[in-house]
Amino acid sequence: MFAVGLRCVDCRLETDLGGHFFGCGGCGGALETVYDEARVAASVTIDEWRGRDDRSMWRYRELLPVADQSAVISLGEGRTPLIHLPASAGNPLSGVWVQNETVNPTYSFKDRFHSSAQSMARQLGYDRIACSTTGNHGMSAAAYAARGGLRCVILVDPRAPVVQRQWMRLFGATVIVEMRRQPPLENFVRNHGWYPSTYMTPNPVATPYGMEGYKTMAYDATLALGRVPDHFIVPIAAGDGLYGPWKGFGEMARLGWTDSIPKLHGIQPVAANPIVRSFRDGSDTVPYIQDPETIALSIGDPTGGAMTLRAIRESGGQAIDVSDEEIVAATRYAATAGLSPEPSSAASLAGAWALARDGKIAAHETVVCLITGAGPKWPETTDLLVEEDEIVNPGSEWLERLATGA
Repeated sequence: MFAVGLRCVDCRLETDLGGHFFGCGGCGGALETVYDEARVAASVTIDEWRGRDDRSMWRYRELLPVADQSAVISLGEGRTPLIHLPASAGNPLSGVWVQNETVNPTYSFKDRFHSSAQSMARQLGYDRIACSTTGNHGMSAAAYAARGGLRCVILVDPRAPVVQRQWMRLFGATVIVEMRRQPPLENFVRNHGWYPSTYMTPNPVATPYGMEGYKTMAYDATLALGRVPDHFIVPIAAGDGLYGPWKGFGEMARLGWTDSIPKLHGIQPVAANPIVRSFRDGSDTVPYIQDPETIALSIGDPTGGAMTLRAIRESGGQAIDVSDEEIVAATRYAATAGLSPEPSSAASLAGAWALARDGKIAAHETVVCLITGAGPKWPETTDLLVEEDEIVNPGSEWLERLATGA
């Protein structure tokens, strides 16, 4: 509603709100949406946001890029719950809250991304979208394209769950299984005029508008807690899901609605940790890892965005990696609390415990762990996590012993 243009996160060159999908024209850096924050401050308060009846992320419309509200594609995404996890033998921290993104329409935080990105596609006059995915991103893209009446092509990692690929097709998308997904995606966008409903970075093909949906997670967390958390922990691949909340927390602080920004921590698997490597080395360049392999496929990308490094560093946070064994243990712990994250999402919990062991998080501090996607969407992976066998046709005597506690 008050978006005024795009700005490069590196050289700060500004341009209009348009179909700029190949990065900054000056230096090639990632682009982000800029708002007239003075007009935002004069038009709305955080208390007004809190009082709105809208159950979706569009209650924050003043800080979303879509001006034409008739272009908005929404399935009720956002306003996800915060769930407190009490301290226990498995959880050494008393102030851990899970932001449960699994209750979104397609069961992941990607719905916030595509609601924003595809709404802008419609505002800009596009009727065809394309994206690349390991699962969650594509299922969400297909759902929002169906809702918005957009043609959709999805380039899918062959390791993506079959059930998600089936749902993409049920939503009406054309699904192309392809390991090398970036070249055809770039061809669709650069040579044939498709809209890329895909990452803010890395370039050469990206959208600056989907990340704006991610920042609403910061608004939701702050309103639910009644304050800014001390720490905000995100499982990351390219890193848009961390950069977005960092941007959102910064906007609220500049508007005078909050008085701090949390430390944002990015968590990656040991075998797929390009951003962690850069953070440890003090580098501003994110490397490329050949053929990363991890149980956490959603955060198993070979590279990521340098802007995520900036967000982590400027917030005072950490980029750390955790082993697949730690991720599995966190997934099983979450299940004991009634939560059903995919392993990639449970990495945020594993990261919180690792940061606590290293003295980066105090036992009393308020910590929000982002649970980005739901485990039941990954049945093949879930099968690897279950330790006990089902009991099949045990007979009446066995059932009686169980019932009597014998």
